[in-house]
Amino acid sequence: MAGISAKLPLTTSQKDGVYGLTKTITEALSQDLKMIVLTNPGEKMMDPQFGVGLKKYLFEQSSPSVYGEISSRIREQASRYLPQVNIRNIKFNKADPGPQGKDNLVDTGILSISIEFSLKPSAKVNSLIIPIS
Repeated sequence: MAGISAKLPLTTSQKDGVYGLTKTITEALSQDLKMIVLTNPGEKMMDPQFGVGLKKYLFEQSSPSVYGEISSRIREQASRYLPQVNIRNIKFNKADPGPQGKDNLVDTGILSISIEFSLKPSAKVNSLIIPIS
């Protein structure tokens, strides 16, 4: 079966040929959105404005203003580089520390972002979860 683009990270595939391929538009755009979120501004040659740079927020304090800045940056980058994607919702999921006084192996500093999006003009909502570590 033909594919749309190489699936990242690059892995060999017996089925697709040399590399694994994305098979659907949704899968390809989800991968593109993830690349926008994880790429640092200035990292992409010839386009220093490309990318959200999510990792630079790794050691920031968890606050509504930081979450608002990240959300704003994701929405701005998606509208600029993926105009066919409609960002519906962005959620910040912090690890649950569990009951106090218990031996808990969950790191409360772990954060992940859930981005709910749809492809224009479809109303079907897709979800992309990106762990920040």
